[in-house]
Parts: sequence; C-alpha cells; structure tokens
Amino acid sequence: MNHEALVGDVLDAMDANLVSHACHLHEHLPTASVTVTADVVVADSGLADDTFNIIAGARFAIPADGAEDRRLLDILASIRATGRPFSWWTGPRDNPSDLGARLSSLGCMRSEEERAMTAGLEVVPHPTAVPELSVHQVTTRSQLADYAAVMAANWSPPSAAVIGFFEDTADAALDERSRSSFVVGYANSQPVAGAEVHFAAGVAGLYGVVTLETARRRGFGSAVTLAALDIARERGARTAVLQASSDGAQLYRNLGFEDVGTYTEYSIGSG
Repeated sequence: MNHEALVGDVLDAMDANLVSHACHLHEHLPTASVTVTADVVVADSGLADDTFNIIAGARFAIPADGAEDRRLLDILASIRATGRPFSWWTGPRDNPSDLGARLSSLGCMRSEEERAMTAGLEVVPHPTAVPELSVHQVTTRSQLADYAAVMAANWSPPSAAVIGFFEDTADAALDERSRSSFVVGYANSQPVAGAEVHFAAGVAGLYGVVTLETARRRGFGSAVTLAALDIARERGARTAVLQASSDGAQLYRNLGFEDVGTYTEYSIGSG
C-alpha cells in the first residue's frame, strides 16, 4: 500500500475516533441525544456548551441539483432550534470537500483550525519523571473531578458545563469497559494538568490535553501526554492520532507525530 493510501486509512480512522469520542458518554447523560445517519453524526449533550455539542463525520451525497445544501439547511435549522451552541468539525475526509465554505455561506463562523497528526506508538517516547509532578491514571470520582476542574479552568470563569458533564457521566467514564482513559498530573498535591486517550476505530485518539495557565512551560503537558499514550501502548494500540492547535503542534512533532491534514471547527449559534 502506498503512502497516500496509508494516510487515507489513518484519516478515516481518525475521523471515526473523533466521532466516537464526541458521543461515547452521551448515552449515559439524561439530557443528551445522539443522531446517527448515513451522512453525519450529531451529538447533543443538552448542555449550553459546544464543548459537548458536536457535529462531525459528514459524508453527504452531492447530486447535481444542489440537494446537499438543502440537507445542510435542514441540519442547521434543527440544530439552531435547540437554542444551544454547537461546533461542527470538518476534516480531510468530509464530503463535500468544500463543506467549510458551504457552512460559512450559511452563517456558521469559522472558529478554530487544528492540525491532524498521527504517530506510530513505537516512536513515541515513554514517560519520564518530571520534577514536582506526580501523574496518575484516573480511577476514582475524585480524580475525574480533578481532571474536569483543570479542563474547566480553560474558561474564565471556569466552565460549569464541563464540571457537570463529568459529574453526571462519572460512572460510565470510570467503568472498565469505557473507551476512554484519563490521567491527571499533580504538583504540590494540586491538579495542574491532564489528558484523555480514547480507543476507537483501531487507533488511540488523544484529547483534552490541558495544563493550568499558572503551571505551563514546566513540561507538565508533555508528561501527561506521554502518560496517556503509554496507557494506549499497554492496551495494545499501535497508532495514535490527535488534532493539535497551532500552538501545540510543535510539541507533538517533537514527540514523533507527523502532520496529515487539517480540521476546522465552525461555530453554530442558537436561534
């Protein structure tokens, strides 16, 4: 198989992993719903936060009469009718290939661009000790709440939706059958960094790598990243995938990841 075909396979797996991650805990959340059709997946947490309200995996047919835009109009109307914000993730394997431009023309706001990256886990370094940091795999509600608190601190004030989401889905997230594992890093017994690794479509997806602003540039983000990827290795995964911000992409390149494409997020407001 040539390199282009291999990259295509990885991107397909990455997209499927992203879709799985976007909705795998929703079935355990009373307010949530997941709509899966042949051409798109809509994960609606029922919360007023687009962190957990995701549309992805678009595979629209493209008939000559422009029917795909009517399909987009119907989806957007349904989403806006919820009164909640959503984030539509467009990726390299989406159909049509100009989906982002179509979303923009229909009033969606381009909010963020991220690098699609992948690495064979055999080339990713194993974790090494970092001064002042103790990294633990999450196994208790208290540790999961610590991870949620670090993630919620990305917002000012901290996101109540993030805290509530992990409180309400804790039993499922901590179940041994869960498709995700979490790690938390502690400095002076306080949670300062965390990461999640999600297993789906034959790859390990890295998500939610967070470090408190006051604890950055001390190697903590790399430490929790490598700890999460070590869990993936222990579970038999051979390939890791992620979507990296422009600020974080170089960190992952230094760990052995290569760029294979771009994801773009579009914000969809309510009403």
